[in-house]
Amino acid sequence: MTTIRRNWTKRIEQTRAAAKFCRAYDSSTGHMITVDPARAFEAWNATPRATLSEDTPGQKWRVHVHSNRFYVLTAADPQRPGPRPARQLGRVGSSPARRLRPGPLSGLPGVAEHEETPYARSFLTAAERQLNAPSTTLLRIAATAKQAAARADDSNDDLRVVVFRDIEERCRYLVDAAVVEPVLGRRGWSGRDRAANHTLQQWAAKWGLNEPADGAALPPHAEREPAVPAEQRRQAVVRTAARARCAAGIRCTERNCLTYGAVKVTFLAGAWLCPDCIRAMNTRLTAAGYAPDTVQPAPGGTPERGRYMVRLYNATGKGSRSVETTSPQRAQFIAETERPYNNTDYEIWLPAEPRS
Repeated sequence: MTTIRRNWTKRIEQTRAAAKFCRAYDSSTGHMITVDPARAFEAWNATPRATLSEDTPGQKWRVHVHSNRFYVLTAADPQRPGPRPARQLGRVGSSPARRLRPGPLSGLPGVAEHEETPYARSFLTAAERQLNAPSTTLLRIAATAKQAAARADDSNDDLRVVVFRDIEERCRYLVDAAVVEPVLGRRGWSGRDRAANHTLQQWAAKWGLNEPADGAALPPHAEREPAVPAEQRRQAVVRTAARARCAAGIRCTERNCLTYGAVKVTFLAGAWLCPDCIRAMNTRLTAAGYAPDTVQPAPGGTPERGRYMVRLYNATGKGSRSVETTSPQRAQFIAETERPYNNTDYEIWLPAEPRS
């Protein structure tokens, strides 16, 4: 395909004389309609950014105004079947058949020569470019890392949980940084972000996270586990210690008590108390005029398998988020580990309504 410049007056006159037939794209119907060839040249002259190109020498030309307005000029009537133009030699990709990727559609009769094929292929190229963009790759890695972290959490592998969640968080940060919004001062990735993307994808590949997020690829075994930074190992140790503490159950809600294995009690809504705190609370209530032993463990209030809700509160401003789990040990572990950024307080309770 050759673009005809506007100062090629002789070439333009030859094209006007040779182009006998014209078809224009009708955006209202989505079909090509037959029009006067003079309309194509009038649109080309009236629009400075329009282009006139020659697809087949002496046979076919195209006037492109924009994606919803273009004209196809031909020397022969396109409605009449004629001999197919000979393929040009020495120009790679000059034939529409070469420009269309081999596949079931390109093999159908008339597809390669259809005037809308290049535009359809441009949309396909844009979709493939978006599919292979670094941001899309990072989103796939983030989804795989999230699933791998969940599997590692189920098997109490705290090191992999820390590593995979860090990879997911870094992927989503880079995806957000890639957005270009000049009005808001966001101009996409910097050189440092591009280097971080390259390093992050290499790090994810070492853990087997560059596969689709369908569970097909498993993280590497311990004997070939990549070297983990010291800070992530420290976080894994802290997480393991929290898991060991929470094995006894829910922590007592009294401010100065560090005892785990507390039970839900009566009279005090939302309170979980250990035996010592129950006796101390009854002593204070009796001194205040309440009946003896007002606070008692709730009957069946701390089942080993049930529906536990953990609500995490924000340190600043309004808002909270809730996580559902099935055991008191898991509820307390979530309360002590799933508290990123400004979540500084939590509440554990058993919903009264049955599971839907």
